Amino acid sequence: MPYEVLGQLFGVLAFLVAIYSFTHKSDIKLKLSLIVMFIFQTGHFFFLGSVTGTIANLLNFFRTIISIKTNHKYIGAIFIAINIVWGSFNVHQLIDLCPILGACLGTYAIFYASGIRMRKLFICGACFWLTNNIVLGSIGGTLLEVTVIIANSVTIYRLQKDEEKEKEIDKGL
Repeated sequence: MPYEVLGQLFGVLAFLVAIYSFTHKSDIKLKLSLIVMFIFQTGHFFFLGSVTGTIANLLNFFRTIISIKTNHKYIGAIFIAINIVWGSFNVHQLIDLCPILGACLGTYAIFYASGIRMRKLFICGACFWLTNNIVLGSIGGTLLEVTVIIANSVTIYRLQKDEEKEKEIDKGL
């Protein structure tokens, strides 16, 4: 099987996991399913020949595992610094910045935000990944990031409705 076909297959698998991932209102369930998605995404970018995409997703994989175990802010800063340092050595064209910026936003979201704010940051990061995936010709990756944007928007709406209901209940007490 040619590498590009294998890469596209991994991208589609990541897309399917993303559909499941970003509909969770629970932050922990979201993070657990993201771990699986990052495994597929790493393979996806590796077989498509994107060094920055591969490294960024591998770091995202480890970052998300660590974020479940600890919420120390300095660890988030370490992962952001790692992304910037390795990225500075691997940027050969402007598009190479997109995975780095997307990974930094995702890292910030995982370690410094929760709930609605975390999902808004995921949407911002997804815009960088979407740009990268369109330029790379990634079918699954493009579908994945569009889904991330849509699913997080819907989940934000659902979380806002939950907050409104809680406020109404609190007013009634």
